[in-house]
Amino acid sequence: MKLLKHIALIIIAIVAWGAFIGYGISNGFLLKSFTNDTTPEAFIEATKKKVENEYVGNLAMVLIEDGKISEDYFYSIDKNVNKHSVFPVASISKWVTSFGVLKLVEQGKLDLDKPVDNYLTRWHLPKSNFDNKKVTIRKLLSHSSGLVDDLGYSGFALNEPIQTIEASLTKAADAPYSEGVARVGYEPGSKYMYSGAGYTILQLLIEETSGLSFQEYMTEEVFKPLHMENSTFVLSEKPDLHLVPIYKDDGTTRLAKKFTAQAAASLLTCTADLSKFLLANISHNSVLSKTSITKMSLPETFINDIGVYGLGPHLYSQNNQNSKIIGHDGSGNNAINTAARIDLLSKNGIIILETGNHNLASNLADEWLFVQAGIADYVVIMRNKSYLIKLFVGGVLVILAMAFYLRKKL
Repeated sequence: MKLLKHIALIIIAIVAWGAFIGYGISNGFLLKSFTNDTTPEAFIEATKKKVENEYVGNLAMVLIEDGKISEDYFYSIDKNVNKHSVFPVASISKWVTSFGVLKLVEQGKLDLDKPVDNYLTRWHLPKSNFDNKKVTIRKLLSHSSGLVDDLGYSGFALNEPIQTIEASLTKAADAPYSEGVARVGYEPGSKYMYSGAGYTILQLLIEETSGLSFQEYMTEEVFKPLHMENSTFVLSEKPDLHLVPIYKDDGTTRLAKKFTAQAAASLLTCTADLSKFLLANISHNSVLSKTSITKMSLPETFINDIGVYGLGPHLYSQNNQNSKIIGHDGSGNNAINTAARIDLLSKNGIIILETGNHNLASNLADEWLFVQAGIADYVVIMRNKSYLIKLFVGGVLVILAMAFYLRKKL
C-alpha cells in the first residue's frame, strides 16, 4: 500500500512539473530568446547568423523603434539589394488594400455593414444555402464573410493573358490547390476563414465605386499621399522599378508573375515604401483618420476567444494588454515570404522581404514578436524544443532521484 502511494506521489509530481513547463511555455518565461538582448542591433546580428545557416536568395529588413527607422539589413547572393529594391510581397497586398477600402468608407461612398452585392453590377455572389445579404464589406475585410474559396492565387506568366475580375471570381484559373470559386459555404460572420477571393471582391468594389481601375485608384488615394513612389500592383505600369531577382528554393530564379487578383496578391514594393505605410498606422497621415486606423485594429474575427483579424490587418498580440501588434505576412509562388508588423503602443515595427525561402521572413517576424512582447508563437516554441525536452527530462530525473532517496531513508 505504501509503495502504491509512493508511486502515486511520483506521478503527481511529474504531472505537476509538466504542467509548470506548459505554463512556462504559454507565458514565455521558460523560453530562450532569439537574441542576447532586446536591442535592434542584437536582432540584426541574430538575423545575420540565421541567414548564414539557411538558404535565402535576397532579403531586405527594416526595424522601427519608437516610430522611427532604427536599423536595416540587406542581403543577396547576387545583385545588391537596398531600401528601394522592389519585392513581390504577396498577401501584404491585402493590408494595403484595406486602406483603399476604408478611404471610400470615410468619404461616405461605402458602408461597412451593407451587403457588398448592393454595390456591385459586374458580378454577384452565386446563390448559396445562406443569406448572401450578410456578406458585408466588414466581413470581407476580416475574413468572416462565409467564403470558402481557400485562395491562394498563383498568378499568370508575363506573356499570358489574365482573366477579368468577374471571370476569376467565377472560377479562378490560377488556383491550382483549391476549387477557386468565390461562393458562400458557411454562415457569414460565424467564424474566421481566410479568403483570397474576398479581397478580389473588394478590388471589384473599389473599381465600381471609384470609376477607376484598382491600380489607378490605389496609386492616387494611397501610394501618392503616402509618398510610396516605388510601389505598384501592376508591374507594366512601372517598368523601371528595381525589381529583385525572384529566387526559388533550389537557387534558380524565375520571372515575376502578374495577377487578376491584385488586391489579394499583386503588390510590389520596397522597405522604404512599406516603412511609410507602417508609420501611417501610428501617426497622422493624409489617407486615413486616426479613428479609421483604430477601427482597423479592433478584433473582428476570433479563434478560441483570441482576436485574430481586424479590418485588413492580422492581430498578433493574442489578447496581451501590453502590446497591440498588427500586420500581415505574405508567402507562396516558390519562394516568396514577407512580413510586416507594427506595435501601435510602443511604435516599434519590423519589415522583412525575401525570396528563395518559404518561411524565413515569417519566422523572423515571430522571433521579433517574442522579443518585443514575450508572445511565443509556434516558431519560438519549436526552436526551444530540445531545450524544453531536456528541462522536462531533467526535472523528472530529479523527482525520481528524490523519491528514491526518501524511499530508501524511510
